Amino acid sequence: MAAREKARSFGAKLRHLREKEGWSLEELADHVSLKPAYLKKLEQDEVLPSVAEILTLARTLSVEPAAFMGGEEGRRSAEKRRVAREKRTRDYAYQLLSPDEPERHLMAFQVTIDPKSEHRKVGYRHEGEEFIYVLGGRLQITVGRKTTRLQAGGSIHFDSGQQHRLRNPGREPTRLLVVIYHP
Repeated sequence: MAAREKARSFGAKLRHLREKEGWSLEELADHVSLKPAYLKKLEQDEVLPSVAEILTLARTLSVEPAAFMGGEEGRRSAEKRRVAREKRTRDYAYQLLSPDEPERHLMAFQVTIDPKSEHRKVGYRHEGEEFIYVLGGRLQITVGRKTTRLQAGGSIHFDSGQQHRLRNPGREPTRLLVVIYHP
């Protein structure tokens, strides 16, 4: 990705890649099983996608997921750059920990889930494998039809092609180390 593209927001990068493929919002939505209205919000930077959605969009648009995770414009303050690296959706925050290198197959994230909440997406799946280690708090994870409860120090490894859902049943934030392998 050119230096100019790296300075773009997530939404601008998504729109650019979609238009480069010659697809309408509806066509891309069909390919990734998302609603066109939601994709429009992504392109307008009104909402931020989950990690699973980034992986699905990247695979569909034939780019590495890191293409969406690049830095912001150089003139922002250090605090704004830090905040920009932390992606946030309703009750679920994540920060990319691994190097932004497109040729790599592993991505590591620190994930925070607010107390008594879950990721509001209707279960998600993506190609590859996932390893989750609970750094603090409690996690309830449903993979397929099996639900597992973990506390700090607990971990789980699973085929991320299965639908999975994360929930924090506790009264304190849950912090996770999430490592995703995508082929």
